[in-house]
Amino acid sequence: MKVVVIGAGHAGVAFVDAMRRNGFAGELTMIDRLAGLPLERPPLSKAFLLAEEGEEDGFALRAPGWFADSQITLLTGRTITGMDVDAGELILDDGKVLSYDRLVLATGATPRQLPGAAGLGGVFVLRDPDDARRLREAAHSACSVLVIGGGYIGLEVAASLTKAGKRVTVIEAAPRLLARVASPPVSAFFAARHSDEGVDIVTGASIKEIRHHDGRFVGATLGDGRHVDADMLVVGIGVAPNTDLAAQAGLTLANGIVTDSTMRTSHPEIYAIGDGAFDASGGHGLRIESVHNAREQAERAAAAITGHDAPRRQAPWFWSDQYDVKLQSVGVLPVNGQDLRHVQRAGRRAGRFSVWTFAGEDLVAVEAIGDPAAYVLGKSCLEHGRAPHPGQLADAGFDLKAFVADKSVA
Repeated sequence: MKVVVIGAGHAGVAFVDAMRRNGFAGELTMIDRLAGLPLERPPLSKAFLLAEEGEEDGFALRAPGWFADSQITLLTGRTITGMDVDAGELILDDGKVLSYDRLVLATGATPRQLPGAAGLGGVFVLRDPDDARRLREAAHSACSVLVIGGGYIGLEVAASLTKAGKRVTVIEAAPRLLARVASPPVSAFFAARHSDEGVDIVTGASIKEIRHHDGRFVGATLGDGRHVDADMLVVGIGVAPNTDLAAQAGLTLANGIVTDSTMRTSHPEIYAIGDGAFDASGGHGLRIESVHNAREQAERAAAAITGHDAPRRQAPWFWSDQYDVKLQSVGVLPVNGQDLRHVQRAGRRAGRFSVWTFAGEDLVAVEAIGDPAAYVLGKSCLEHGRAPHPGQLADAGFDLKAFVADKSVA
């Protein structure tokens, strides 16, 4: 059997790894539009931005010889220009034709751009290593940076560039930072943390105009008339799933490439994994952008293709490093949830805490700020479908560890 994977990010690399671990002895080929060894993505907004030249090998997803040792053909710097689903063939930009028995789309997502900003010098998005290299190089000569978007990517870039000595302003359209992905207490914590570091945080703000001179960004005018001047602009307003190839193949699309629980698409020989996959199983669709989700979906697709049992589903988890703070989050906060209750629980050390979010009576997410024990306990609660009552969590004397350990508690 010949299996071809398009995309060599976390999902694609985890998939070929799982295939070999599952005993697959057939041909495995990976195609990626980026040249060079596949690199980790989470550090791109953090340590990678502050790295020195020559340190990039430390961010590799796998050692340089791993692909050859695993008998995986890795084709980088290549794109797909055509495909014939009926014949099971792909046409590469160099004219080469690859045949496949199973095709795995790990095509990821593309950053959204602001109208009026695309194509200007000094404007950057951050999604892949090439984006990070351009941003890092430009930051060397910049004194001030405007970040539009107060999500995790925007805030991580703001923290990294602030640590590098830049003057940073963050503009967020929502009333608070991290409005779509974090609870209000966590939003307030990070707003205060960034302000303490000298970052100017502006929420509830719209962009009236992106100003430029001689083709280069020079600043922005906000909806209230305020002018923000800066040497460079980083746009972090979310991503759109890459579905062009899936559309060409005639696959079913929603907010991404629609799959079942095994990551099989509407075509029985094509699978989709990672940030571009929309898992429609379980009665509700979900597309999650995280390393954990990419790896878990890769394991599920590999199990389906090799005839193994599907791995146990885990509660989706995520982390973010900003300054000296680590956030660990597990579960999914409902977007625009109206019936949410957030219970804040102090950690063992000063300034450390967790936030437990309930939708009605159901625990849906746990966020831990410098409190890994709470994260582990919260993950256990979510995965076993049992959690303390909000009132218990709010009680500082409540023994959460004992509750999780007590299997007899309903």
